[in-house]
Amino acid sequence: MKKLLSLLLCLVLLGSVASALAQADYTGRKLDVLFMVGGQGQMADPILDKLEEKLPGLETTVIYDHMAADILRNRTLANDMPDIFDVNQYFYNHMAAIDEGIVKPLDFIYDVPCVDDPSKTIRDILNFQTMSIGHVGDHYYLMPDTLYTSGLWYDAKMFRDKGYEVPKTWDEFVALGEKAKADGKYLLLYTTKYGGEYFQQYWFDPLLLSLDLEAYGDLQNLKENAWSHPAVRKALELTVELIDKGYVDQVSGTLDIPETQMEFCNGNALFYACGSWLEAEMAGNWPEGFELTYLAFPPQKEGEPSYNVVAPVVSAVAVTTKNEDLVKEYYRYMLSDPETIEKIIGFTMNGLPIKGFSEKYGHLLPASVNSCWQQIDSGRVLSVSSNLGQFYNDIIDLLNDLSGALTAKTMSVDEYIDTLNQYFAEKIADEDVVKRHFDMEGIMEALKEYR
Repeated sequence: MKKLLSLLLCLVLLGSVASALAQADYTGRKLDVLFMVGGQGQMADPILDKLEEKLPGLETTVIYDHMAADILRNRTLANDMPDIFDVNQYFYNHMAAIDEGIVKPLDFIYDVPCVDDPSKTIRDILNFQTMSIGHVGDHYYLMPDTLYTSGLWYDAKMFRDKGYEVPKTWDEFVALGEKAKADGKYLLLYTTKYGGEYFQQYWFDPLLLSLDLEAYGDLQNLKENAWSHPAVRKALELTVELIDKGYVDQVSGTLDIPETQMEFCNGNALFYACGSWLEAEMAGNWPEGFELTYLAFPPQKEGEPSYNVVAPVVSAVAVTTKNEDLVKEYYRYMLSDPETIEKIIGFTMNGLPIKGFSEKYGHLLPASVNSCWQQIDSGRVLSVSSNLGQFYNDIIDLLNDLSGALTAKTMSVDEYIDTLNQYFAEKIADEDVVKRHFDMEGIMEALKEYR
């Protein structure tokens, strides 16, 4: 009875807070938002429209601009920061805003009641495993506005027609290569030419995560000789093994990204390593009946979790904001108001960091993207962000060259490792290079909840 009374009292209090917000006069109050023009579209619009509807007198402004990073820098210098802003281009990496101390930890929004169910708070519904990109120490600083995820994509119809079994382990994945070869197809396509970041994030990173989380963290954190870790070597050797067996289409080393994706659309390979934007990006090119479906990288042993790499479009809150109450409302409606969320999905065609996203909103997503979120929501797939290319953006060109050479078999695994260890050594020795920190220890601790 005491628990019931406590719950009822809580609901009454939450209802009172919501009522007070709605009845207050917000004339003269203003919420200022800055977003990069990108794949999330104008997703802030339905949130701001809702706030103006619910908070009488409130004025909201939003700027969408390709040069959002430059605008943010100038406004930061002028001490005129927007309340909420996109940080995806800020100094060319996601962590600079945190390093510079211009963003607030998001802790202050977690205890805000949800719109659709005031008995729950934002803390209750957030899927924290998808927020690793902004995890520093005990705090999360960056909110994913939309989440693009990596993995292997396949045509479920082809699998049914050919009698292929979806692999549950790495060994089953490799064994499927021989069946594909017998049918005149390749097991795998991945982009290497002009796509070193693709190779790193959408093939190598999830493969390494399945082998050793610590080794993955060492690469993100620029650890000396990190590329010599046994798990890193094994990931590279497993890749080369697929190439040596003839399971990887060698056009991967000569075609650019759209051309490689067309090879996949045409059914020349069973799997393509890419992000969850694939269906929308190749719209109009899919053959009739093609059922694009998601598979997280198969674990080394059955029953172990699979991993994928998330590439979120993220926003942050200015440390200078004087509108914490309005910021709370912004994220409250973004994360827990079904009407607003449906409109956001209409812009992004992708997921938000909400527990059980596929069950609640999967019907609004392309089938391929929903298949991805179903696996994330199941707990079988754990999501980690990839930051190396964001931290040290000149490594992308180097990875372009190395991954292409590795695929073309003009470079050995030893040469690949030695070259990248040398790159790390030069970065470590250069005092002008800002050394970024990826909180792998904290992420490993956070992931325990999902194992």
